[in-house]
Amino acid sequence: MLAFDESGPGRIVEELGDAAEADHVAVVVPGNDNDLGNYFDQARLTRPRANAAILLEEMRRQAPTERVAVVVWVGYRTPRGFGEAVMRAPAERGARDLVRLTRFLPSSARVTLVGHSYGAVVCGLALSRARVDECVVLGSPGLGVRDRDALGFSGNLWAALGPKDWIRFFPRGYVGGVGHGPSPLRSGFGARVFTTGDIPGHCSYYRSGSESVRNIARIAVGRYERVSVVGGRSEPVPAVEVPGSVVA
Repeated sequence: MLAFDESGPGRIVEELGDAAEADHVAVVVPGNDNDLGNYFDQARLTRPRANAAILLEEMRRQAPTERVAVVVWVGYRTPRGFGEAVMRAPAERGARDLVRLTRFLPSSARVTLVGHSYGAVVCGLALSRARVDECVVLGSPGLGVRDRDALGFSGNLWAALGPKDWIRFFPRGYVGGVGHGPSPLRSGFGARVFTTGDIPGHCSYYRSGSESVRNIARIAVGRYERVSVVGGRSEPVPAVEVPGSVVA
């Protein structure tokens, strides 16, 4: 346990595996309505710890000879419901704390942020200052910026949207602290878009055995050549726009 705050809905940061000795560290950043109340829940789809454990298992499968770890970061006050989830302020506060976490991680490790839903917004706002090598966003309502250049991040940017994810209908753009900008899957944004397989809904990106979690793990351990991307097979090169990317 790296951090624990039981006040209010609570916050928690936990490492699975040994981040201090790892070659690859994935930092899982969940979205709205996540706190201590569902952190250890095994039944709900929004279950940060269980999802992180699935990702860690898959990372070990993809890179069996390398040291891997996952940090589960419920280190911010996540917004409650749709009314708060459209607001930028919680993501700005969360991004500041997320940046601090990344600077705490060992500099020798290759670090990947994995943000789901509102967690993708937190990641987007943190990227310009965070010590990370790449970022994966899942079911993202936006990254809090107007375009890739505004991220201030030169590392790899990956994005995925499940075929049945309702977030594709989330309003785009932002005005006066409301909204999170265009979808990172938009043609021209500059994210490399990977496939998820036929996962259901908005909260199944970490489903055990799915194409989605396999691809997330492959990215997190640097096995880019194994990642299935929209438009064809991936290559071990920096993030570029993938022709035929889904517009959300």
